[in-house]
Amino acid sequence: MPNLRNGAILGALTFAIVLPSAQAAEKLQVGVGGAATQYFGYVNNDDNGTSDFTGFDVKSDSEIAFGGDTTLDNGLQFGVEVILKAESAGADQIDGTYMWNEGEYGRVEIGQTDNAAAVMHYAAPDVGLGVNDSDIGDWITNPSGGDANSGFQSTFLFLGEDKATKVSWFSPRVAGFQLGASYIPEFERDDNAQPNGDTAYRDSISVGLNYVREFGEGTELAISGGFLTADSPGTLASGASAKGYSLGFNLTIDAFTVGGSYASTKGNPSGGTDTANSFDGSGFDIGVAYAFDPTTVSLSYYQGEVEDGVTTAGESTHETIMASLSHEMGPGVTAIASLFHTRFEADSGTKNEGTALIGGLVLEF
Repeated sequence: MPNLRNGAILGALTFAIVLPSAQAAEKLQVGVGGAATQYFGYVNNDDNGTSDFTGFDVKSDSEIAFGGDTTLDNGLQFGVEVILKAESAGADQIDGTYMWNEGEYGRVEIGQTDNAAAVMHYAAPDVGLGVNDSDIGDWITNPSGGDANSGFQSTFLFLGEDKATKVSWFSPRVAGFQLGASYIPEFERDDNAQPNGDTAYRDSISVGLNYVREFGEGTELAISGGFLTADSPGTLASGASAKGYSLGFNLTIDAFTVGGSYASTKGNPSGGTDTANSFDGSGFDIGVAYAFDPTTVSLSYYQGEVEDGVTTAGESTHETIMASLSHEMGPGVTAIASLFHTRFEADSGTKNEGTALIGGLVLEF
């Protein structure tokens, strides 16, 4: 399953425990893995009141994963993974924690991880920083309220659910097709508190479907579609729900891969309670990559828009064009680089654009 993260469901776990054949299986052993990425680069931001920073900078993006799996005598597989952010500033320190179970019925996950529509989505290829749902805003200052939770900066359907606790199921792949579905009791809930229908989107359903098929040696087509919906918090008027759908594809012919995606989103931030701002918008990306081992290059483009401030006329817009390179230096050691130009314009009229050239080293362990 493309990009599929690990997980499990308590009901399946209980079922497996009572099977007599499960008693002979070895206890699950947990190991350590992950990736450390350090970037160094130069950025030029226009001086227009939003940011006057122009110069060199160093940025980090690293994760440590604790995980393992075991196979019972009856053939059922179980596993667990906890992802720890290696940087302490900004986002939550734990970036995901979930269990998973696999059998002839497919794969079941439970915990804090991405929803099915996002997991099964295909988008434009990019081998560097990434043009879709990336850290572009860390380099080019974004004066608007738009971000990767809407079509403004990503075609992955997050809509602010922020890896809330959920249950997901992914079917076996049959004739190239695979179906996935997630149930999210409440957005942004990453603890054991009871859901509160007045404080966040609730009863969310996410559905993903993709098709992957090889047509002879060196040719592969992948197509995806996703949908996500959530009921509005009780503090909002009926019908103020969150909705989104996405489409994407990748076509690989020998060393070339071309791909693109589109998403439309509706809703508002802070779990649905920030009615002053809106996720209503759309975005698309397109790109091409060429691999000549051990090096791959790519060129990609993203354009998005979002309503942003509800009382402000117009929309916030975003455009990025990015050229990237990836070079595998050895097992688990990859050098990457990206040259990109980004233009942001807020619905208020405030603008910023900039150009950045960055290089990075990725160590996987």
